[in-house]
Amino acid sequence: MLKILKNLKLISRIHACLRSDEWKGNLVKMATAKQQHNRKKFTKEYKVKEIQKSITKKTRLRKNYLKALKEEGYDIPDKKPESKTKLSVRELKQQHTLEGKRKIDEKKEIIRERKRAKRVEAEERRAQQLENIKMAKAKQLEREKRSQKLTQKTRRGQPLMGTKNRKFVG
Repeated sequence: MLKILKNLKLISRIHACLRSDEWKGNLVKMATAKQQHNRKKFTKEYKVKEIQKSITKKTRLRKNYLKALKEEGYDIPDKKPESKTKLSVRELKQQHTLEGKRKIDEKKEIIRERKRAKRVEAEERRAQQLENIKMAKAKQLEREKRSQKLTQKTRRGQPLMGTKNRKFVG
């Protein structure tokens, strides 16, 4: 209540100053409460305070939860959460370098696999092209044989009629 009265007195003083002649030419915009609160959010102290609030809230909720369990007759876990021992800076650096090396090795392995896959694909494509070339040559030879049979002539110089099987012709 006392705080509210002090704030009201402060506000009335500010309004009186603003109404006076000395402030009229020199008006300064005052930040709203929301703007001031937003400015506070980006300070280190504010963040530390918020973290402390959340930690105390968690512990209070946990304590109330355990108390409620006890009142209802359930067993309360006596075991406190095991805290991990903090690693030294050297160990952390070693772990990070090992993880980095593993990631680099994995990336190199992926690159090798891609190169091998490309090589295999290129070899398959080349084999397919060679097969197509062989088939084309075989077809060409067959066409030439057919055309040569058509250009054959009899003993008297007449062109042969069709492709007759000579075994059956007497």
